[in-house]
Amino acid sequence: MTWVDRVFALLALTSAAVVPSSDAFPRVPRGIELVYPRDHGAHPEYRTEWWYLTGQATTPAGRTFGVQFTIFRVALVPEARAAGRPNQVLAGHLAIADVDGGGFHVAERVRRDGSPLARASTSDLDVVLEDWSIARRADGVLVVTAGDSAAGLDLALELTPTKPLVLHGENGWSTKGGDDNASAYASFTRLALAGSLELGGERHALDGRAWFDQEFGSSVLGEGVAGWDWFGLHLDDGRDLMCFVLRRGDGTFDPASAGTLVAADGTTTRLRADDFALVRSGAWQSPRSGATYPNRWRITAPGVGLDLELAPRLADCELVTSGSTGVTYWEGPVAVTGSATGSGYAELTGYAGSMAGRL
Repeated sequence: MTWVDRVFALLALTSAAVVPSSDAFPRVPRGIELVYPRDHGAHPEYRTEWWYLTGQATTPAGRTFGVQFTIFRVALVPEARAAGRPNQVLAGHLAIADVDGGGFHVAERVRRDGSPLARASTSDLDVVLEDWSIARRADGVLVVTAGDSAAGLDLALELTPTKPLVLHGENGWSTKGGDDNASAYASFTRLALAGSLELGGERHALDGRAWFDQEFGSSVLGEGVAGWDWFGLHLDDGRDLMCFVLRRGDGTFDPASAGTLVAADGTTTRLRADDFALVRSGAWQSPRSGATYPNRWRITAPGVGLDLELAPRLADCELVTSGSTGVTYWEGPVAVTGSATGSGYAELTGYAGSMAGRL
């Protein structure tokens, strides 16, 4: 990628003058019918989309790593698409949390689409961003490859779904405040993770479990929402929990906050804002951005018998992505105790600057 391409892509992702408002794109309609495998692919008619993987894995020697891999798609000018010109930017984040070694390693990518080195299929999951890729094989296994020579990283994973695909909200229509602010949101909440990681010149075999999200829309955040706290948890009793709270600028939670509890057999229970509560405590301040993030959480959902305590497995999991999306956020592995034990990931946005207008 030439420096001209990289500058253009960065401007497209960070400049309101280049990225049009969500009003220039269609909203995700209530009652949307998602059909797979087609809807694993890209939806370029909508403003934003992301394919997102998190997981925790151990080596044969017992060393634990957290893995985050995300590719974002951002549409630029609708008129360009109508004229048959490329109008998409792909950006990627890779973060490895070395839980036992105490290190957090981040790499990022950004490129305009329309070439073999930046493309996203519209018929199935097959996304390429330079030397990074995520694709679904014919047998349903997700394959991820990503690396960064400067960061000393190389990741190769195969992820096998062990539960059916979950459609959050109303059959995949996930409201974020008001009828017009919504995304299409689906997850493989539990995948068997196998593969390898090279870090600092040493290759590690990995075995663990992972979570895969895909979400797209044109106006994902409701008015007044500054950010969110999101959790994807694997409980050791076989259940999985996704929940998020949407934080307003005054610190209160928006009533569109929601969740999904997935039973061991894959059946789901929808959680609305009044079905669960999140209490944040503790604090960790970033030495880079100066942002202060909570670092303890309690999630209670009496109707489904949950009272969970969450703690980060590594304090410093902040990504400062000035070389790609320009968003600073905390994303890291957590340990779960309380009414059930387990593991998972937390994502915290809007603490180092509001997300309003970005999605």
